[in-house]
Amino acid sequence: MRYVNGYISYKNCYFFIFIAKNKYFLIKYLPSLLTERQFLFYNSLTMEWKTRYLLSNDHIENPLRFGDVQLLQLGRRYCEATEEIIPHPHLNWFELTIVTDGRGTVFTNGESCEVHSGDIYLSFPCDIHEIRADLNSKLEYDFLSFYCENPLLKRDLKGITQAYFGAKSRVFQDDKICSLVQQAIAEFSVKGQPYSEELLSDIFRLICVYLLRNFSDSKQKVDSVSDAQILCLQIMNYIDTHVYSLQYLQELAPRFNYNYGYLSGLFKKTTGKSLLDYFHHRKMETAKALILENKKKIKEIAEMLHYSPYAFSKAFKAKYGVSPKALQIRR
Repeated sequence: MRYVNGYISYKNCYFFIFIAKNKYFLIKYLPSLLTERQFLFYNSLTMEWKTRYLLSNDHIENPLRFGDVQLLQLGRRYCEATEEIIPHPHLNWFELTIVTDGRGTVFTNGESCEVHSGDIYLSFPCDIHEIRADLNSKLEYDFLSFYCENPLLKRDLKGITQAYFGAKSRVFQDDKICSLVQQAIAEFSVKGQPYSEELLSDIFRLICVYLLRNFSDSKQKVDSVSDAQILCLQIMNYIDTHVYSLQYLQELAPRFNYNYGYLSGLFKKTTGKSLLDYFHHRKMETAKALILENKKKIKEIAEMLHYSPYAFSKAFKAKYGVSPKALQIRR
């Protein structure tokens, strides 16, 4: 065999094997030393290293069940300085982003939060999530996306979404959770181990327990926030975490034990914007992220957010000046 992938002969393979042990050299300096054909192969080889997961177990379409926990994603990622993980929407799952090295910024529904090595960031269901490496630093992190079906744990996890409103209140540190996620990644990396399912079930359940302990131990400070502001934050959080299931804003009334007219007036007076505007904005931002993710059809996105295809296209174009289809093609 003379070529590897049609580009590189055996004598060059030894060179690539040697160079591959030094990723920094490979990414920064090697391209200038290659012929055009070699560069094409190099570019395809390193694209995964620069911009994609080093390790990813993706089961969003068909979650894996481990006891009371459904696993959607588990993996490890390396980001170069300034690299950006574009905004992407979550459905009904929680996600842990565990920074193992470097620093960067996590954006949740447009709100930023800086993270450093050792930080764990908790994302809620229905969040629009984005990650950027720092301008002068790489960013390495492990991630775990899950959904818990245990009634008690599920109830308390929902309580976290109602109590911790802002992005900056979602950051914590816990060496036990970091270690457990690393164990889970290692277990997935080796196939066919005896009692693997039992071990992973215990690991994921422990992660949920330690997660709940962290948030029960750190009470959010709201002393300087008025009752009206707290209620408005709770309403916004409810809309954020029910953007796929909430069809009409009138459904908020029984949830908060106030009539809708009172909630609408209080929200406008406290935040300066109407409830309808906030709800519409949140749905359009979610739609935009889903379109850019390019995993679902426009019709499916419209149905998820309770629009007819025509009404969805009209509302989206009014918001962004471009139709959903045009944005999808432009991407």
